[in-house]
Amino acid sequence: MAIKAGDTSRDARSRKPYRLLSISVSPYCELVRWVLEKASVPYQETCSVPVLHFFANKCKGGGIDVPLFISNEVTLTEARQTIEYIDSRVPPALMLYPSDSALNTETQRLLDVFFAKLITSVSSFSYSYCLPEKALLMPVITYKAPSWQTCLVDRFYSKFRARMEQSLPAGMHLIDGFRKTIEEVFTEVDGLLKDGRPFLLGDQLTIADISFAAMTGPLLAPNNYGSPLPDPLRIPEPMRVFAESLRSRPAGRHALKLYREHRPRPQLEIDHHPASTTPESRLSYLKSRLIACATGSPVQLKVFAWLRKHKPVCMLGKTVIISRDADVREALARNTEFTIAEINAPNMLRLNGPFFLGMDASETYTREQGDTRKVIKPDESQLITAIAKKHCQALVNAALPIGRIDMVSNLARPAAARFIAEYFGVPGQSETRLMYWMRSLFYDLFINLNNDRSIQISAEIAFRELGPYLLDLIAERRKLAKKGQVGADFLSRMVDMQVKKQISLDDDGIRRNISGLIVGALDTTNKVSTSVVNLLLDHPDWLSQAKAVVDDEIAFRHLCFDVLRFDTMATVMRRYARNDIDIAGVRIPQGSNVFVATGSAMFDESAFPDPQSIKTDRPLDRYLHFGDGMHRCFGEYVNRIQVPIIVGSVVRLPNVRKHSTLLFDGPFPDQFVLAFDAQPAK
Repeated sequence: MAIKAGDTSRDARSRKPYRLLSISVSPYCELVRWVLEKASVPYQETCSVPVLHFFANKCKGGGIDVPLFISNEVTLTEARQTIEYIDSRVPPALMLYPSDSALNTETQRLLDVFFAKLITSVSSFSYSYCLPEKALLMPVITYKAPSWQTCLVDRFYSKFRARMEQSLPAGMHLIDGFRKTIEEVFTEVDGLLKDGRPFLLGDQLTIADISFAAMTGPLLAPNNYGSPLPDPLRIPEPMRVFAESLRSRPAGRHALKLYREHRPRPQLEIDHHPASTTPESRLSYLKSRLIACATGSPVQLKVFAWLRKHKPVCMLGKTVIISRDADVREALARNTEFTIAEINAPNMLRLNGPFFLGMDASETYTREQGDTRKVIKPDESQLITAIAKKHCQALVNAALPIGRIDMVSNLARPAAARFIAEYFGVPGQSETRLMYWMRSLFYDLFINLNNDRSIQISAEIAFRELGPYLLDLIAERRKLAKKGQVGADFLSRMVDMQVKKQISLDDDGIRRNISGLIVGALDTTNKVSTSVVNLLLDHPDWLSQAKAVVDDEIAFRHLCFDVLRFDTMATVMRRYARNDIDIAGVRIPQGSNVFVATGSAMFDESAFPDPQSIKTDRPLDRYLHFGDGMHRCFGEYVNRIQVPIIVGSVVRLPNVRKHSTLLFDGPFPDQFVLAFDAQPAK
């Protein structure tokens, strides 16, 4: 594989989606579009007229071949490379390359035939008949192309035709050879289908089926081809007759059926990545990053050090900052005085309904938190470990031949999303949409301190989609549970316990609690994992220390959470002073907005000796990344396992290093491309 660097620059409003530089009618481009849309992978397409496409491609590192595919990791110039790249990064259930070795071998053999014989013959055959018909071809080849290209081809069509006939090649004197090759491939496919199998390799839809359909599309003219085709009523008679004969064959009927049943609708045009929730102009983004740098963890840690020494309980009117370890833990433990409902409940009620993370001590809190905890099995860690390792290994393995990986969009976020799908049992309408839901809701529920209306609107859209989706999912799982078919995932177990009356939650209670769990299970994992890797790469001595213990599960887990102290998920946790409260000899007035500085406490020398050093023997329960007291993060049992697995998969990469700067979507890491020494996939 020719490995060219991708484009890591930020787009006008967000990180860049995948990009295709294409000729709209090309079956190569149709194949790549189909693979992208089948997996609901967002992309932007820029179309050009044949021949003139070379100039657009050349500017981006390509050549004559289409489509030119550009991600933030790699630029690919061949369609077959591109579909392999895409397929290796989609959720396992959507992969089109078979995992079975024998089936994969046969798939590759068929692709060899289709790419070597079929696609070029179909293109050359079609152009041989259509190039002489300017009025027929112009609307097809200029679809979505720049107007200057359309004008140029219209003005110099005879030269364009000559160039096309030479480069394809195409021409009436070559027709018989193209027809013979097409018929040979159709005969082979007819033979595969003669036993009545639904797909070329049996019962499983594979990339071989989609490749065959896409490559024959320009000739068979299915109604939902991804771009306009020549009007079937106006194409030359010999071409129409041949196309009709192909459509009536088993292979032709198979291709048309694939278009009817498996070709998704074309993706709507997008102006930013749809998994991003805070699209910003370049100027606005720069401003927000400057503010983040000026107020980020390094600055906060210096401020906290001063506060611990001089003002451990700092009062600024009705705002209070508590910074010493003992006082922080005391405040979080006194949950009837330092309460959370006034902080979290309003947004939770507006979006999701009551969830125990937004409740103070009460019978409802005890019942709902207890019901949710009943679902966790004693051996849950084994299931969590197996799922997390499986998805991390698959994502890293896909990147090995390239030598680059986006730590965020091709590792941490999809690994977390696939964990939510498999462990919690909530796959979402698509992986991209699940990411949007989780980030939008988390942002508004826990970070939107100023009640920014645009952030609230994004979260409201997410909830309007997520709520009904979860209720439908719960109803489906109940039907299965009543048949005794209970999956291993969290939601299926919870519904089964409801059916057996082992918990008191109704459907809406299950919806509220499962949504509360998954909202905190995606971008927290992404943020924490990315922060740890970023810190390790900024400190070579820490990275060496990590490499030395990466295969010691316990020591490496401790190291990850010790490193995280330097850029923890949230340096403060908010509480409300329900009445006048004395702490550390200071009277905090009723109604105060209290910032309990957990990030500061983890640098308090009385609790964390030698805090500037990275250690592997500090007690895990002493860390405050997940809070403390009654509202210590429910999902800590997952992140203690999942985060070190994600980080470890990066630390093990040979000669891993930064390839790009870290891009953000609001407060969330959104792109972080790393480079390493490429090696064959395992």
